Amino acid sequence: MKYYLLIGRTSLAIALFLTIVLSAAFAQTGIIKGTIKDAETAETLAGATVKIEARQTGAVANPHGVFVLRGVPAGAYTLLTTSIGYEARKIAISVQSNDTTFVTITLKSQLLKTNDVVVSAGKRVQAVQDVPVSITTVGQRELQQRGITRLDDALRYVPGVNMNRDQVNIRGSSGFSLGFGSRVGVFLDGFPLLSGDGGDAKFDALPMFNVERIEVVKGAGSALYGTGALGGIINVITAQPTETPEFRFRGFAGAFTKPRYEEWRWRETLPFLGGADASYSQKIGDVGVLIAGGYKRSEGHQAYYENAQWNGLAKLSYEASQNTSLNFLFNYAAEDRSNWVYWKSLSAATLPPDGTNREERFKSYKTTAALDVRHIFSDGFFMTARAGVFATDFKTVTPTQANNTNITSAANSWNGEAQFTSIVDSTLLFTYGATATLNAIVESPIIDPSVGKITQRIVAAYVQGEYKPLAGMTITLGSRFDGEKTSNLASSGVIVNPKFGISYQLSEETQLRASAGAGFRAPTIAERFAALRYASFTVQPNPTLRNERSWSFEIGGKQAFKLFGEDWNVDGALFWSEYDDLVEPRLPSPSNPQIQFVNITRARIQGVEVALNGWLPGKTLGIETSITAINPRDLNLDQVLKYRSTVLWYSRLILPIGAFQIQADYRFQSRFEQIDDLTAIITNADARVPIHILDVRVIANMAQIAGLPMLLTLNVRNALDYYYNEIIGNLAPTRHITLQVDMKF
Repeated sequence: MKYYLLIGRTSLAIALFLTIVLSAAFAQTGIIKGTIKDAETAETLAGATVKIEARQTGAVANPHGVFVLRGVPAGAYTLLTTSIGYEARKIAISVQSNDTTFVTITLKSQLLKTNDVVVSAGKRVQAVQDVPVSITTVGQRELQQRGITRLDDALRYVPGVNMNRDQVNIRGSSGFSLGFGSRVGVFLDGFPLLSGDGGDAKFDALPMFNVERIEVVKGAGSALYGTGALGGIINVITAQPTETPEFRFRGFAGAFTKPRYEEWRWRETLPFLGGADASYSQKIGDVGVLIAGGYKRSEGHQAYYENAQWNGLAKLSYEASQNTSLNFLFNYAAEDRSNWVYWKSLSAATLPPDGTNREERFKSYKTTAALDVRHIFSDGFFMTARAGVFATDFKTVTPTQANNTNITSAANSWNGEAQFTSIVDSTLLFTYGATATLNAIVESPIIDPSVGKITQRIVAAYVQGEYKPLAGMTITLGSRFDGEKTSNLASSGVIVNPKFGISYQLSEETQLRASAGAGFRAPTIAERFAALRYASFTVQPNPTLRNERSWSFEIGGKQAFKLFGEDWNVDGALFWSEYDDLVEPRLPSPSNPQIQFVNITRARIQGVEVALNGWLPGKTLGIETSITAINPRDLNLDQVLKYRSTVLWYSRLILPIGAFQIQADYRFQSRFEQIDDLTAIITNADARVPIHILDVRVIANMAQIAGLPMLLTLNVRNALDYYYNEIIGNLAPTRHITLQVDMKF
């Protein structure tokens, strides 16, 4: 009860605080007005984004490349400017009270990613070279070119990240656990997006068509983000409403090719896949609107593997005053698919086991509603407050049978946060705040009925200071304090997660960084109390699960240099992570398929990651390549951790030819050395190979060819038709070819 009261009081305090904020007197302010241009052609850049470092506020350039920032308190600032296809730039600027400061910003064209502006590492706007941890961004253009429709597909191209179906694995932090606890925090515009029951990410719930960029922070992030962030952070940032009316459309259609093996050919015709997305965006005065929707359908690369997905997004922004802005986001996603679990055998990898009920369907619904309010009190004190809910509902049904629901779960995850930033002077800044989370099961027969209604409450406070003792150097020190309580269980006490980091930009070409941080993850409601039978598996509850804990250390740096007369960049890092009480599914014996989640005593992961990008002479060929090598050890069993690859190698080539671009992505993932022994349940469960995937695409800019505002992309994924699996008994997607059209008016 005391936790309910605490959450209620916290919510009331936030509401009262917002009331005071909205009626506060305005500070003395000025205006920043400027034009953004291409450094080589002097053409203006419509749609470029300008943000004030440390503030999370900014503006978008209009069709003439002009931007305006109003209500900026008098003082000195750093502007961070980005545009798709251009290198990010930082410039210093001074604002006078009741005056307008004019500026012209030029950006260098850059097809390969070098610098960027991020908000996830320190919960504030920063240039990526000032961040003391490894961070990778995926921009809107990359998502568009690759035809990305789901978050997990986007993450497969991020250095150091691989997907074990439902699990995001950043530098070996996660293994495989179908539908249960993520060790990576997933956020949508800074709002938590892990389910309230299983604590897992729902990749189809995120509106990829309207994503501005994805930020992936590697290493423990619990010091600012709390439970679930012990392996890293993924923040999906949606686009803001545009200054002028904008309509976007994407449509794609294609098919899976036939398998090479005759025994795998389960149909005569080619399985279809396709879909369409559309969005409209506009600002009218102080109000901005973005509305989007989409539909995708696939007949699958295996029998009984078809699915259909729907999604809708509404985003509203309101500039209440020069000092106060509000943003409301609503997102809905639904999926209807066959309930495929695993293959019949390796020789029949495209067929489910005999006796599978092919009428059974898996249906899921995901709803997100979130509001954030931002207010500037003065030139050195401002606030962001956000609150909302992530609701998930899934079930398996058989249409021809009455009372046919086999597995169902409906849960809500309520979240509230108040975050403050205090700038003491040009050398010292503090970010601090408080959060409250309530995870509640609405309906779930899969939960052990003997424990009654279950809720999980987490309240926390955090603080982080950033000190700049020297030009180019930033020292970060902070911590978070969490309290967690799950129904019928004792409180876990106060969980302390400290963090330390230092970044030092020796020059424009050289940046060094080092960091150390603690992480934790509270076991989810489902991990502790799930009691169900799914296919051939039985899951038993384990309410005695302890919190997972981690420490992550990293030393790294970035170097820019000239090679072949062109710009090149190399980024490298050494990392070391220690994990205690990791929760993993375990089978008592191969002949007794009862899954129960248990704590592994201890694990250690050491590794190195290097990424390189640049151009051959005359920008004839762009190259991006990265390699991540890790040593993941289960210290309790003295063996390699299960479901971990020791080597990841990702590369991309870009060949521009006039109005065309030819791109190729190659992904290598070494073979899992250790997996669970499920051969008594799944035929050929031990079948696994290294992963070699080649994707090829040809992009035609129809504006240059025919004056049409359109891109045509021919995408060939898994071009070599390589056969592999990411998890036990599941053939990964085979070769498929699509033609995609992108239009913007």
